[in-house]
Amino acid sequence: MIDNTSGRILRQLKALRRENRRRYAFHRMLAATDRMLWRLEEMNRDGVKTVPKPVRAEIRHLSTIIPLELGEPLRDAGQVQDTLDSVFEVQERLFRWRFPGWHDSDADEDEDYDVAAG
Repeated sequence: MIDNTSGRILRQLKALRRENRRRYAFHRMLAATDRMLWRLEEMNRDGVKTVPKPVRAEIRHLSTIIPLELGEPLRDAGQVQDTLDSVFEVQERLFRWRFPGWHDSDADEDEDYDVAAG
């Protein structure tokens, strides 16, 4: 009886761990893309044009933690702006994957708002 109960507990723990990994996968991928965007934005701000080799290695690592269909636009082509644009595209795909109804636009842009009439 104890063996049976212990077995059920172990199976439930494994199922819980699996569920948590799945549940928090989005957050891990989002945090990883945010960190990369932050670094690339700082390089862009500082006038760096070419992505340094260590950062390119981090981008390749990033591509290993993101599903292939989401990470397809990710490039470590060498240019900071091109790489920055590709990470933004990956993050947008990540949001669409997690929130299928999500779109990247402001509600104010979608409405016909007349300032003079307001």
